[in-house]
Amino acid sequence: MSPNIRRLGGYLLLAFAVVSGGIAWWQVADAQQLASRPDNPQVIATRRSALRGTIFDAKGTLLASSRIVAGISRRAYVDPAFSHVIGYASLRFGTTGLERAFDDLLTGRADPNPLRDVFDDILGRQPQPKDLTLTIDKRLQDFAARQLAGMTGAIVAIDPRTGAILAITSTPSFNATPFSGDPATASAPMAALQASAGKPLIDRARQGVYTPGSIMKVVTASAALDSGSITPSTTFPDQPRQETTGFKVSGFTIREHDLGGLRPALWPLSEAIQVSSNIYFAHVGLDVGAERYLDYAKRFGFCAPLAIGSGGRSLPVSTSYVTTRAKQVGCSPFKDKVELASAAFGQAQVNVTPLQMALVAATVANDGVMPDLYVVREIRTHAADPTKGPKGALIETTSPGAGHRVISSQSASEVRQAMVDAVQGPLGRIYAGSGAVSLYGAGGVSTAAKTGTAQRSGGLAPHSWFIGFAPAQSGATPAIAVAVIVEGGGAGSGKAAPIGGQVMAEWLKLLSATP
Repeated sequence: MSPNIRRLGGYLLLAFAVVSGGIAWWQVADAQQLASRPDNPQVIATRRSALRGTIFDAKGTLLASSRIVAGISRRAYVDPAFSHVIGYASLRFGTTGLERAFDDLLTGRADPNPLRDVFDDILGRQPQPKDLTLTIDKRLQDFAARQLAGMTGAIVAIDPRTGAILAITSTPSFNATPFSGDPATASAPMAALQASAGKPLIDRARQGVYTPGSIMKVVTASAALDSGSITPSTTFPDQPRQETTGFKVSGFTIREHDLGGLRPALWPLSEAIQVSSNIYFAHVGLDVGAERYLDYAKRFGFCAPLAIGSGGRSLPVSTSYVTTRAKQVGCSPFKDKVELASAAFGQAQVNVTPLQMALVAATVANDGVMPDLYVVREIRTHAADPTKGPKGALIETTSPGAGHRVISSQSASEVRQAMVDAVQGPLGRIYAGSGAVSLYGAGGVSTAAKTGTAQRSGGLAPHSWFIGFAPAQSGATPAIAVAVIVEGGGAGSGKAAPIGGQVMAEWLKLLSATP
């Protein structure tokens, strides 16, 4: 046999082996993945006429359900306040939010217990949709959405002890039902949303990235106290004069915000955070130093992707930055002292999401430990009658994660006291007093918070910010941490603070009314 014939025979055997191996892989090892891929034509055809699992709130109230009409699976959403977090499942436009993150469970293509998948395959059982129960209470979610009515913004509320999302809403919102049924009629309602000037499809709580303004001073104080750069009694001798003349840093003059006629004094941390002194916190940031400041920002979750939940079933959150955005993962170093000093009071290149800043408040509230976020509490078998609540068999319950320590317990306690003073102190109540929960029916409860007025270029009105938590008095365990932003809302004390105080007070009242 000639060498050419032997060579040809070898190539044919190799090709046969490769093809056989590929067929074996696709039909056996990778069969489940291929069968469940959303772009698989069989999956698309099946989904068109298959029910999806139901989604309930923390109290078992129905939020999203499916029914078959004229052979088409139609999804119905009952509350626009949940539209961004739940997302939509559209035969025409795909999935977003929790509908995407839990698509394999909601459609029954997967099971939290892989053994059930194996037995279903062996026994030829049809996939059964799973139901989700959220950590969000519809009563609080709707209350929060009402506070933002007519405004553009977002509210995030977290249980700082567990990381459970209590409310997360963005305005303006939308109704996903019209484009979550028959694909033939889905285009017009979606086109109307896409053309809306208010950009209602954007989830501002997770995807909105904003200059934080003075709420960033909570991060700066935390980094400075924990690193030993300052103590609560630290003062800066030049600060009173610089409040008027400005603070020159590398040739650039940092100016104070309008103190409303308040006479500058030699303020320590509590008074400086009560009046929200930019000059004081510029000094603090420089004392912390560029490397340490960036390190603490990363501990708080900046410079890296965040998510609600873990693994493949999580909701992504836009990355928050404290310096110029770098091409590589993470934040680039501060380019100079001016950028560092400005970042320390929340201006310059700092960009944050509302969810990130709610986590900052939750970390201080939780004794310096940042909780792991989650929003799905339970997974159950599909309830035959969704109107009666999540009655299916319990499959899986989410256990709160351990979180990770960001600052020491002592540092968290010192920041907490400064934030209480920022609301209830003799100077602080002028700026953030409207965020006190005691004003809204939660008597005898202390509030820890910080407002922010984030300046914008081009003559645009500042963003109005508020972060806080309650109860915050000594010995109390905080039950809720919030972040509120009102786009273009002006001073933090005017728009965001009253909303934040009312949302926290409402949750405390709901908890006290629970048997």
